[in-house]
This record gives sequence, C-alpha cells and structure tokens, in this order.
Amino acid sequence: MKRLRKAKNCEIILNYDCNARCPFCYHSQEQIKEFSYRMPFQDVAKALYEGRKNGAFVAYLIGGETTLHPDLPKIAAFARKVGYPYIQVLSNGLKLADFKYVKKLTDSGVNLFRLSVHGPNEKIHDKLVGVEGAFRKIMKAAENIERLGAEITVNHALNKVNYKCIEDTLKLLTKKMGVSDFNIIFPHYTGTMKEHLDMLQVRVSETLPYVRSALRFLEKNKIEVENAIFINFTPCNLPEAVHLMTEWEEPQKDLRDETMYHLEGYKNRIYELAGKLRRKNRTCVKCIYNKRCLGFEKWYFEMFGGKEYRPVLKPRKQLNIKPTYRKLKEFARRLNDTTRA
Repeated sequence: MKRLRKAKNCEIILNYDCNARCPFCYHSQEQIKEFSYRMPFQDVAKALYEGRKNGAFVAYLIGGETTLHPDLPKIAAFARKVGYPYIQVLSNGLKLADFKYVKKLTDSGVNLFRLSVHGPNEKIHDKLVGVEGAFRKIMKAAENIERLGAEITVNHALNKVNYKCIEDTLKLLTKKMGVSDFNIIFPHYTGTMKEHLDMLQVRVSETLPYVRSALRFLEKNKIEVENAIFINFTPCNLPEAVHLMTEWEEPQKDLRDETMYHLEGYKNRIYELAGKLRRKNRTCVKCIYNKRCLGFEKWYFEMFGGKEYRPVLKPRKQLNIKPTYRKLKEFARRLNDTTRA
C-alpha cells in the first residue's frame, strides 16, 4: 500500500500540572504539582500561528493535564480561527466528565480528544491514575464526547500492572467504547515512572505473549483499527505486526521539521529528538529493516540491555488486521482541496 501522508502536528505543552497522580508519568512529581506557571495565551497563539504557517494541520495540545489550563477554550478558538482542521486535546478525562465543560471545548473548536485509558476496570485504571473514581469519570467523559459529535482516540501505557490484561482493555475500547483509533505505548522510564520501578518495570519480551493474544482477539473478531497502534515497539519485537507500528522509522520528508513547543519557551523537532534518544545493536546491520528503523531507546538499553532486539532476517507474514487510515485519507482529501484552492 502507498504510504499515506500523516497530518503534520503543531504540538504544544501548555502546562505540567495535573489532577491525577499516575506513577508512570514522564514528568517529575515536582513538575506535576507546579500550577503557578502555565504557557501564557500570547505564547500559545504565537506557536499556533507559526505552526499553521509551516503547514501543520493538527493543533495538538498536551500537558500535564491540559484541561487545567484556564485558557483552553480560548486557545482552541484561536486554533480554529487560524485554520487548523483538527484541534486535539490530550486528557485524563477527569474534568471531561462534566458535560458542560466538554461542550464549551467543542463549541470552541476541539474536535479530537485523546483520552488516557490504562486498564479495563476500576481497580487497575484507578490504581494507575492515582485517583479513586477515575475509571467511572473517563467512561462518562467518553459518553459526553460522543454525544457532542467529537472523536475519541486513546492512549494506553503498557506496564507491569496492566500488561496481562491488555486483551480485556482492547475489548473495552473496541466493543464497549467503540474506539478504533488507539495507541498501545511502551512508556519511557523517566520522570515519575523512574521513581516507581518496582511497581511498573517490565521487559518488552514479558509483555509480548499477552500482546499477541490481544492481537489474535482483534484478528479473530475482524475488528477494524484506524491507524497503526504500537508506539515504542520495533519490528524485531513483533515482526508479524510491523504494519501496526508507528514512529519506529524515518519520517516522511515533510514531517522532519514537525515541532514541539515547550512550556519553558524553546522548541525542537520531534523526530530529530527521537533519533538522539535511540541506539542500535551491532547486529542490527543484518536486519531487513535496518535502513528504515530508528532503533530502540537508550534508556531501555541502560535498564535491560539489548539482547531482546535481534535482527529480522526475512519478512514475516503480517497479521490480518488492516488499518483503515480513515483520518489520514480525510487529511489527504482536505490537503488536496487546500492545494487546489
């Protein structure tokens, strides 16, 4: 299949503070408790304008917990004003359980909500979010978003607490919530997560039997997924699911300058930063994906070594799970319309 163009992001960190206490957060505890400083509206507006001028189609607003930024509706309205077709908010869903607040955001222009769902039930999700009742609230948030006609995507951070129930989590997402766009992320052991190694630490290889069981569930039930679903995995982890991985290879040319704007006032290129944080084994030169692959993350090597990353010597039959790429196709249509105009 021809590689579809990904919609270019303008990714902005609005704040670090958070109303959850996830032990796997890549920010430190000091950062997530810091609520005295959030990016001023003028700085956000400048970043959004610059991003749109440079061809970004998605205003991706992240934190911390973005809904704690008091200017979030105003920021979304500005993003819509300068022409972003997609305005996406990353959230733990706690404030989005309030229908009136979600409506305020959608009325302002937010049309994509990326929710963090970290377990299939209250016991696991609430433990990983650090807030009693968080699971009920995120289910209510999903209901509110659907009712208002916006779209839901989901992030799921794989760790020692939840990896054995990944199949049940996918059943929740696809069967109960009706979500087809989700990411299974092997998270970074930095920040708060580094402080909770005993609770969270797990090797990629330990998770794979359960991940494969979850994939068999998707395949057997012919469940459609919208995009590639694995982040921070490499082809040698799951050679039968390379087509379901994202962010493991060199980006398309027009995405190499995709920018992240930081709260402290600096910015960097997302893929350039990712490349600096990765490495390869000497045996990687034998791998059929070597020229495309960015490698695996340096922190993982420091923690576990690189023995799990062995070269793939020949192509494997891919699982019969075919992403629909609905949003990417819609993006391509909009881009063509814009170009013709």
